Amino acid sequence: MTGHNSDATAADDAWLSGIKETIWLTRPDLRQLYGEDRARFETWLLLGGTHEYRALAEAGHRFPTALLSEPAPEALPGVQPVLTGLMKQIWTLRPDLQTNFDLGTQDGQQRFVWWYFTYGMSEMGLARFVTAEQKRFVNDPADDLDRSGDGALLPVTRLMRWLWLRHAFLQDAFPLDTPQSRATFVLWYFTTGLTQLRLEELVDDRQMQVLKRPVSGVPMAWAMLLSIDPDLQKRFGTIENPAFAQWATTEGPKTHPLIRLVAATDTPAAPAIRRPAELRPGINLIGYARGQFGIGEDVRMAARALQAAGVPFSIYNVEPGADVCQGDDSVEGLIADGLPYAVNMLCTTGIETARLAAVEGRRLFDGRRTIGYWPWELPEWPAVWRHAYDLVDEVWASSRYTYEAFTKSSPKPVRHMPMAVTVDATAGLTRRDFGLPENRLLFVFAFDTLSHLSRKNPLACVHAFQQAFPLGSEPVGLVVKAMRATPEQPVWQEVLAAAAADPRISIIDRTLSRGAVLDLYRVCDSFVSLHRAEGFGRNIAETMMLGKPAIATGFSGNMDFTTPGTAALVDHVVRPLAPGEYPFGDGLSWAEPDVGHAAWWMRRLAEDSWLRRRLADQGQSLVTATYAPVTVGAVYAALFDRTFVRGRF
Repeated sequence: MTGHNSDATAADDAWLSGIKETIWLTRPDLRQLYGEDRARFETWLLLGGTHEYRALAEAGHRFPTALLSEPAPEALPGVQPVLTGLMKQIWTLRPDLQTNFDLGTQDGQQRFVWWYFTYGMSEMGLARFVTAEQKRFVNDPADDLDRSGDGALLPVTRLMRWLWLRHAFLQDAFPLDTPQSRATFVLWYFTTGLTQLRLEELVDDRQMQVLKRPVSGVPMAWAMLLSIDPDLQKRFGTIENPAFAQWATTEGPKTHPLIRLVAATDTPAAPAIRRPAELRPGINLIGYARGQFGIGEDVRMAARALQAAGVPFSIYNVEPGADVCQGDDSVEGLIADGLPYAVNMLCTTGIETARLAAVEGRRLFDGRRTIGYWPWELPEWPAVWRHAYDLVDEVWASSRYTYEAFTKSSPKPVRHMPMAVTVDATAGLTRRDFGLPENRLLFVFAFDTLSHLSRKNPLACVHAFQQAFPLGSEPVGLVVKAMRATPEQPVWQEVLAAAAADPRISIIDRTLSRGAVLDLYRVCDSFVSLHRAEGFGRNIAETMMLGKPAIATGFSGNMDFTTPGTAALVDHVVRPLAPGEYPFGDGLSWAEPDVGHAAWWMRRLAEDSWLRRRLADQGQSLVTATYAPVTVGAVYAALFDRTFVRGRF
């Protein structure tokens, strides 16, 4: 049993460590604010992060004990309670505290520590981080009071004494020089002071036992309230009045926090969470179901494949952020609020899976087998994101290239599982609707700047086109379809400048419906992608499925379906990524396509209609046979059958 608990604790610690690292990596604002000061970042996780991230709120007590209870390096002898690392970090974060409390002096440090308990705890929501030892210390009897003759069940504590020393009105009202004045002060503290100063969370078990002790059949706390409240006395007379007990159990908690506090400790512990009835066989697709971008299409295509195969599923929608249009309602009727099935399929990036774990907590993962159906564009998964593997039971890769990238580092099983591709949607648009010329052979390239200009490399398409057709009189054109491009992006500025100087280049810079995008591909003659890396290459596959010849860099995920017989492959050299060229790409490599070779292919296809048709037919045949929903769905269904029918995964 001990070993089991130890394993569970280690797993919890690993989970929390991964959550913290995810927050650090996905929050440039926090990295800028705290730099290399991870101790201050840990403090933010405690104070602010628990309000933003469900996973941190769930973790709570598993934050480092050293930060919460052990003396800070600046702790001075004689200061009690001791100055902890958390207290010091709070002081560092607050200029007002630095002005008011000099931690280099015993007096300044002692006053700050008491500020932490008497004001900071309620002001900053720190009650959950007060340790049992700290709570016991502040509630021990005050050391500097003569308590002879008291015999009090609730003595004046160190905390009460400190409050008394800081407030003249308390000193005037309660001199503390007689047993009676001390008892009256204690009565004020529990019936009035606790609420006014928001110190209810500091009541310890010893005090609670006394407050609940029966006095003439009612808790002492009730009797204390009646003794100081003339209205209650007038209404009920004595504590023996049954109407008083009735009031205290019904109306009293609404108006008197002390009654509420005592009642809360009488509430039976919540029963152990019972696992719901056995989860149904099926798949919870998790992804951007409405998002108008490539990874949103991934979850929608997974749905199409599962539908074709008859595998039960539902979709759990993830909000992608304000910069992504959410106008795709093609799977709206399949979206559900919950996760009814036994298997999760996360159609997000591995990085986004980790972010979801931080935001949503364990509820997305616990009790289910989880598949990370992750896209990735570089030849290795980044080392700083290795903790994402801990969130899944296995990884699915949509291309052999991505499969190899994950197998280099994944401690979990990795499967090559192609994604579905469909091209049936249409908005019925023609060249005229897009403002495109009728009598030209049109090359098209489409990209989303969320996928990064450096990777998509649109300027290479422009250069290859102009090198292929230098006269300007050739009956050709280039369509560059962009989404979310902004004028301040230097590469995009160059593309716009080239288009302004060359009327053969058409720019479409807006979000189109799914059907409209496919119509654009239909009215053009060839797709060009001089990418530096692709995880899969969905837009290349779509145009090939539509029967269009593709010119593509002969590198990365598209090589599953762009073969020498099905596409015009562009030569390239593999080069290291420059620092900052692509997120988490340091130390990795990608392709630099040969623009001259791409230009050669453009000329050949423009001049040779037979070659265009041959590549188009062979490409269409391969892509349709490999990526049709019924084909991909059959692969899903076979694995699903092994999982639930024959009991293995």
